Amino acid sequence: MTPRGRDARRGGARRTLLAGIGALGLALAGAVGAAAPASAHNVVVGSTPEAGSTVTQAPDSVDITFDDVVLNLSADGSSTVVSVTDPAGAERATGCPTTQDRTVSVPVSLGPAGTYTVDWRIVSADGHPTSGKFSFTYDPPAGSSPADPASPAAGSAACGASAAQPDGQDAGAGTGADEGGASDLVVVLGIAGGVVVLAGAAVLVALRVARRRG
Repeated sequence: MTPRGRDARRGGARRTLLAGIGALGLALAGAVGAAAPASAHNVVVGSTPEAGSTVTQAPDSVDITFDDVVLNLSADGSSTVVSVTDPAGAERATGCPTTQDRTVSVPVSLGPAGTYTVDWRIVSADGHPTSGKFSFTYDPPAGSSPADPASPAAGSAACGASAAQPDGQDAGAGTGADEGGASDLVVVLGIAGGVVVLAGAAVLVALRVARRRG
């Protein structure tokens, strides 16, 4: 074989190798991109009352709207938990939360003026539980009496006690979400590993074909 022929064969082999490496990179990027949506838990996009706001009139309910649908994994709705506590830490939710598409609502009866804390736990559209909290301030006009001075019979405590836990964990904030994130990472790594093996095999086959042609 002439020197020019050897150079042409080597150039062809290099181009084949570079093409294989490029395909491997694209495959890895595609695998990670395809698996990424699985780890996207629902996030709050709005609430009534709004987070950080001050209201002068006591609402009948607290509504939380998410960016995606909220799953109801149990017939009684116990997979969704919302707690509303007053400045003294007393529960002010008077019933179990209800879910309508992307919005979760819980009936409340506010009491004294001050900061109210809303703790929520839902099952995201990706099937994993996630949780969070926000607060708002109740500041009724001077001289007006509280909507309900005494703490009402809280229905949310009973709802939360029986909340379905897909992984058998307690209702601690963030526990299910963290486990869901770890599970998603395992899936991503598994897909990426499989893609690496397949792409590497494709590169080897391409190199052997190029050598035979040479």
